[in-house]
Amino acid sequence: MAMREGLAVWMATAVLGCSTAASSSGTDDSSAIESTMTTSGTGDASGPVTTAEPTTHGSTTGLTGPESTGEAPTSVGPSGCGADVAPRPTIVQTTGGALEGQQLADVVAFRGIRYAEPPLGELRLRPPQPRMCVPELTPATELGPRCPQVEKSAQGQVVAMLGEEDCLTLNVWTPATGGGERPVLVFIHGGGNATGGSDDPLYDGAALAAAQDVVVVTLNYRLGALGFLTADALAAESPEQVSGNYGLLDQVLALRWVQDNIAGFGGDPQRVLLFGESAGAVNTCSLIGSPRAAGLFQRAIVQSGSCNERTLAKYEADIAAPWLQASGCAEAPDPAACLRGLAVADILTLQPDGYPDVAALGQGWGPHVDGAVIPKPALEAMSEGTHNAMPLMFGANADETAKGVPPLTVAQYEALVQATFGPLAAMVLAQYPAADYGDDGQAAYVALTSDLKFICGARRAARAADAGQDAPVFRYHFAYDGYDAQPKAETAAFHGLELIYIFAAWGAVLPEPLQYEPNADDLAISQRLQGAWARFAATGDPAGADLTWPAYVAADDDGALLDEPPDLFNGVRTEQCDFWDMYAQG
Repeated sequence: MAMREGLAVWMATAVLGCSTAASSSGTDDSSAIESTMTTSGTGDASGPVTTAEPTTHGSTTGLTGPESTGEAPTSVGPSGCGADVAPRPTIVQTTGGALEGQQLADVVAFRGIRYAEPPLGELRLRPPQPRMCVPELTPATELGPRCPQVEKSAQGQVVAMLGEEDCLTLNVWTPATGGGERPVLVFIHGGGNATGGSDDPLYDGAALAAAQDVVVVTLNYRLGALGFLTADALAAESPEQVSGNYGLLDQVLALRWVQDNIAGFGGDPQRVLLFGESAGAVNTCSLIGSPRAAGLFQRAIVQSGSCNERTLAKYEADIAAPWLQASGCAEAPDPAACLRGLAVADILTLQPDGYPDVAALGQGWGPHVDGAVIPKPALEAMSEGTHNAMPLMFGANADETAKGVPPLTVAQYEALVQATFGPLAAMVLAQYPAADYGDDGQAAYVALTSDLKFICGARRAARAADAGQDAPVFRYHFAYDGYDAQPKAETAAFHGLELIYIFAAWGAVLPEPLQYEPNADDLAISQRLQGAWARFAATGDPAGADLTWPAYVAADDDGALLDEPPDLFNGVRTEQCDFWDMYAQG
């Protein structure tokens, strides 16, 4: 019994599915893909880190002040806000003024749309403010910079600082502007809530929008300490006495922008699918449980990320309090002013920095239970039926951590498990004996970490949702590994791989001028996934003529095996997930 309780405590302090978009070398999803396929998002730097003062974008009338909750205006194109701009197929009126996009071959693209005021100066470490009116026509043809972050080498050294603090933008791809009723797919990127951005070529929405006649939206949100720092001094400024979760509030404001404006881009605001991968999936699940997001989307997909928000005390012990102490602001006469005066470069390099590693079991920056934005853990809210009930989908990939685990001998594997689990290691090794994986220590540890962090979390979330709502729940297991690999490279359904097929981002996979040529199975599963995601957005049911997909029943643990060809399953890694669930609840 003591060992069971000990493992329960360990699991409460471990990530249990805090998914990130990093490989073992600290790269994001697209870099992991590049290292395996003859494929790759480059994650190029999008501009220098800056601490410049806010720019004035039109009138500041209507700024709601530092304590605003980020509510967006409800009228589109008010007088003096671009309403007199002549309409064209590439021009759309929005709450922030008229925007001019770019006509591509099959879609109109609007890039770098500001949905919030720059979170600079006094707006740093506060809830986001809605975008102010801009009277003149604003070009929307360039992707906005990603939010501040570091890039590290395989050895863990910082090699670059990327992004800009003025980063709260979103992008829209639509088959046609004007009145329309197309489903809307809003994507939240991964990266451990510390890296990534909507400028990654992997997330270009043009192919998905054109192929499925849908509107695709991607967005940036604040990362790391700038997006998720908690501190007593910051909470004291809030009417609700809470701090942190700023990156999550950015996503809420972006979703409000979608509700207020997407009809002008040909989208239906009552058929909005929110889908996120990795840390974006963690955030999606938090929004499923958050009253702040009520009514802002009508379906959701949680891809390779668990529903596992920490308590405030645990979150501060893990990362916020040590970071605050390292900043030198904890003992300052005015800690909040001190934090707002720090150079961005210093903020990014303070330890702990929360840099993601897909195979690690520690947890960095991200959502926490604050009693306001997140009143209770999403799993608890779903089980009780106090969440935002809607058609939901949960899933994971078969070999999530395959790009994050180095080669291991059996002895090295067993030593790693011993070091990680201590006196509980014998139970874990009995559940994951190396002999079951061909005496391959790497394969055994990939299975262990993939189950613990992702696959069993998907089952746990599906069961909670199934218990707490009447709306259908769906589960998937993505097992496709039929891409053309580089010579001597092993193929695997690793973390983030499914995104290549959802976005059909073939041009993002290899560095220019190289081009990945998808094989027949690549094209087939891409079409299958795109169709399922689009149908789910449109109707709340991903099944179609090319894909049988029953609604989830907890007793059967059934769902779609996404492979080529596809199949169905009744249980995935059942014995292993029972093991983790038993000790998590022990």
